[in-house]
Amino acid sequence: MTADESGGEPRREAGCGIGARLRDARERAGLSIAQAALRLHVSGETLEALEAERFDALGAPIYVKSYLGRYAELLGEPAAQLQEQLASNAAIPAPDLTRVPHVTAEQDRYGALAAGVIMAVLVLAVAALVWWGWSRIHRGQAVAAFVPHTAPQRPLVYGAQPAERVPSAAVAAAVPRTAGAVPESAPVAAAATAGGSARLTLSFPAASWVGVTDAAGHHLYRGMVPGGVSKTFTGPAPLHVVLGYADGVTLTVNGHAASFAPYVGRDHVVSIAVAADGRISPAPRHAGG
Repeated sequence: MTADESGGEPRREAGCGIGARLRDARERAGLSIAQAALRLHVSGETLEALEAERFDALGAPIYVKSYLGRYAELLGEPAAQLQEQLASNAAIPAPDLTRVPHVTAEQDRYGALAAGVIMAVLVLAVAALVWWGWSRIHRGQAVAAFVPHTAPQRPLVYGAQPAERVPSAAVAAAVPRTAGAVPESAPVAAAATAGGSARLTLSFPAASWVGVTDAAGHHLYRGMVPGGVSKTFTGPAPLHVVLGYADGVTLTVNGHAASFAPYVGRDHVVSIAVAADGRISPAPRHAGG
């Protein structure tokens, strides 16, 4: 740090560290950590770790390189230069374990109590998820029981919304008004088929934030997906899809491969709308998030 000739505040020397360069660029752009994180679809803790050069907190080197490149592009910094600087940095020295304080018996009791509370919360969360899944399947089976045997029985699909189920009015029309058996010629509710739905599958070579919303505004998925994983979603079309890191992601619509490459931005983010017939068009980034 050196003072300018007018005797004002000290300024940073050129060639400062990666974190300082990112922080200075963000401040020049007038962005807060929260605003930058919202634009990149990442957590604020991720950007704070980059600016503090706590790269070990970001996981594998491929993730660190990806986060650094995207953040640099957002701030107008040379991503390739920063990544080269990252690769040339020396390894972080091992901590001095002789200076680690010993845990007292009282601290150990508090730690055991906290672990017990966390375990109880996890057990309750798992029980709630199991109950929710069972009730969802039970509701689907209850609706199917009212459909005449001539109607095609569709399996429950991951991500399907209530809009794909048989409407109550169609079910009431299909139930016989007398005690006799339903004639073979009785009409089957047209809504029993998913004519206005789309089924898409996304395969991720690297971790990415994902948001999928159906035409009714229901969120089919929101959150991070690790690399090497495929996800399938089905719902009323058009489906709005947002990918925080779209590089290498493949898409199939109703079993057919589709390309969204023309809609990927410089920040590797894509926001598209997928129609029931497989057509892809640009959509506002907030539509799938």
